[in-house]
Amino acid sequence: MNFEITKEQRQLKKETMEFARKNLNKPEYYEKFSEELWEKTARFGLLGLVIGEEYGGLGEDYTTAALVFEALGYACHDSGFVFAVNNHIWVCQNLIYLYGSETLRQTYVKRMVSGELKGAIAITEAQAGSDALGMSTAAAKEGDHYIINGSKMFISNGPIADVFVVFAVTEHEPRKKITAFVVEKSFEGLTVGPDIEKMGLGACPTSEIVLENCIVPEENVLGQPGQGDLIMGFALEWERCFEFVPHIGAMRRMMERCVEHVHTRKQFGRELSQYQALTHQIAEMKLAVEMARLMMYKIAWLKDQGQSAFLESSLFKLFVSEHYIKTCRDAMQIFGAYGYTKEYHMERELRDALACSIYSGTNEMQKNTIFQLAF
Repeated sequence: MNFEITKEQRQLKKETMEFARKNLNKPEYYEKFSEELWEKTARFGLLGLVIGEEYGGLGEDYTTAALVFEALGYACHDSGFVFAVNNHIWVCQNLIYLYGSETLRQTYVKRMVSGELKGAIAITEAQAGSDALGMSTAAAKEGDHYIINGSKMFISNGPIADVFVVFAVTEHEPRKKITAFVVEKSFEGLTVGPDIEKMGLGACPTSEIVLENCIVPEENVLGQPGQGDLIMGFALEWERCFEFVPHIGAMRRMMERCVEHVHTRKQFGRELSQYQALTHQIAEMKLAVEMARLMMYKIAWLKDQGQSAFLESSLFKLFVSEHYIKTCRDAMQIFGAYGYTKEYHMERELRDALACSIYSGTNEMQKNTIFQLAF
């Protein structure tokens, strides 16, 4: 594997960091979604990074995308907004682009790349979280359309999304079959609930969606009927790969803040950098960043080769989330009382980080997957 970054990739990383620093760090939006920032992100071209040029995208490979999203996580201090962008790209737009019919691509992908439409994925239910295949939302074929009934819970981007990839049971016997549908917010029978207040990630609004006799044209089936479990697996792989890449950048940012702090603050007549207990914490941050980045390169390479990275993405998700939380927790400890104040934003960084051990499959579920696939 060649770890050399090309001149073009290096330039795109630099441009992404400059764009994020200049446009995406507005404290008034740290706790709420911003249409202004969304439109700027779309104009910059980030939403279409890996989408083909025929659909308005840039057509970059997945290694380039990994480098760019790490840079975004580093330079954008609002993990909630980055999370909203990633949800739109990897588990809605990307699924339609890769697994949708040409009709679906033409109908939705260009408008999603431009930012006109926002996307979300709807898997989780109130009684089916980690046990996603235990969902009860059901779809029945009637003529040239399907009727969907059920509800989905904790849907990231729910209040702002125009397009949902919704998973529903279409057969029970002889075995349960799930189908994926592309459902517009405007379709009859779909209702979006209010934004659910959360501990963190305020810039990524979350809600319930209710489908009550929701009418979906049969051409809005994603893939083939009964292939929903496969598409769900693909979605989780993409999510665990690329929605956790920005956390590497965020860890690096926190680490650099700690390095600056221990070299400028004194206690008992000595720089904090003279205290081994603190420098060891920062050394562990560096270790986490470098190991996570190596895993990122491997996964991006596998995807560029058209190979599965399901096991690798579970390993990556588990490693990155655990160390992202630890990095933010240790950074707060290093900053002491300053880290606990709103002014320094350490507490917000920690609140945003804590959710990553839950979303995209809890870390406990990742350990189950790792054991089942590796042994």
